[in-house]
Amino acid sequence: MHKLGIIVPYRNRPEQLSIFKKTIKTYLKEIDYELIVVEQADSKDFNRGKLLNIGFIEASLLNCDYVVFHDVDLIPINADYSYSPYPVHLIGSLDTPEGFKRETFDTYFGGVTLFPSKLFKVINGYTNEYYGWGFEDDNLLLRCIETSISLDSKTITQDGRNGIGLQFNGKNSFVAIPNTIKKGRDVTLMVNFSIDEIKTNKKEITDIFSIFSIPGFDTTLTYNSFRNFTFQFWKKDLSSMSITSDHLPDGTYTATIVIENRSKDKCATFYLNGNKIGSLQFDRIKPLDSKYIYLGVGDPERETKNNWFFGKINTFAVYEHALPSTTISRLYRNVDKSLFNFECYDKLNLYYDSKYVRENTILDLSGNNNNGYVSNCTQVITKISRDITVPLPHRRQGEFRALPHDENGYTDGYWLNWKSRENQIDYYDKYYKKSTNLKEDGITNCEYKIISKEVENNNTYLKVEL
Repeated sequence: MHKLGIIVPYRNRPEQLSIFKKTIKTYLKEIDYELIVVEQADSKDFNRGKLLNIGFIEASLLNCDYVVFHDVDLIPINADYSYSPYPVHLIGSLDTPEGFKRETFDTYFGGVTLFPSKLFKVINGYTNEYYGWGFEDDNLLLRCIETSISLDSKTITQDGRNGIGLQFNGKNSFVAIPNTIKKGRDVTLMVNFSIDEIKTNKKEITDIFSIFSIPGFDTTLTYNSFRNFTFQFWKKDLSSMSITSDHLPDGTYTATIVIENRSKDKCATFYLNGNKIGSLQFDRIKPLDSKYIYLGVGDPERETKNNWFFGKINTFAVYEHALPSTTISRLYRNVDKSLFNFECYDKLNLYYDSKYVRENTILDLSGNNNNGYVSNCTQVITKISRDITVPLPHRRQGEFRALPHDENGYTDGYWLNWKSRENQIDYYDKYYKKSTNLKEDGITNCEYKIISKEVENNNTYLKVEL
């Protein structure tokens, strides 16, 4: 017979705690469980991971052989809390109030997470170091990977090729290409590239890397430190529009942007690896009339917000035509072939392959003699890479309802607490080093002071100072 410990990190949400306790009492009638609420009673920034470690220590004293780390604002609608011999994320779908945003994605490991106690000890629990909001659950997933705990996975198809790419150093590398896009015409932009690593900048609010950009009010394709690709453009009235992908890992991609200016329903569509990410309609788009299209930077002439790219770019092309989705799919599947092998080659306005660089000049293969200028890039060999395997949490398809509360993390382009940004920077440092320092940071060095402890039936309420 298994015994469950429900561990809730808590501060200043009495109404939500009341709702949660009533729901759990009704919901877990058939399960032997202990509810352990751990309240942070000091004035320090909230530390979810450390509070959960404290709750786990208490659950161990109560002989719980598995635990669920449970946010107080997530209420089960249809969820399975039964024992599992490996970690399981319990949120399959999340009902959120109107106007309230809570993002879930493939690698999401927070909110409601089940662990067998013996495996939680293997990874030494959560990090104690992350104050503020976020990334303790990302760190938790790294600890599972590092200790070879059982995880699920998915395969993401890639489209690397055997050839030559241009390496961008993330500091001052760029390519300047003459901008020949004509006002009011249909246009398709296509770029094949690789994300090598997310280089974080401690002085920036977040990290944005421009793969290509038509500067000014930048019409640009970017990747960011939330692992999203975004195509952003501007309407004639200077209002911004953007299409954003789900979270995607480092790797090799082909992005295609189709802007239809001449159709009745004007729209911009973003494809990634041959798949449609999204489409937005507009009335009139701001003219794409900058002198240059830049690869690897937003604008090298700016003093700030250059958005330098760290990675490789293999090919870049511009068509004087709105390519149909069927053609985009064929081009993606045959990335090794020249674009001259496909229909619409006669519509190529600009075409660059990083193999064809002479000193500081990249040759325009379209025949239009619009050669580009290469600055601080080096040519490197690229190899074919058709897919990558991404570790994911095992997941049950539980349904939960989120209770509304004030946003705690990144909102309206800024962190509400800078410590959250520090957590993000630390997470990427550990991600690329493949080491979380878990032996020295976790349950075994979790120092805290118990201010009070109340026990009633199977409910334990701890007030602690960290």
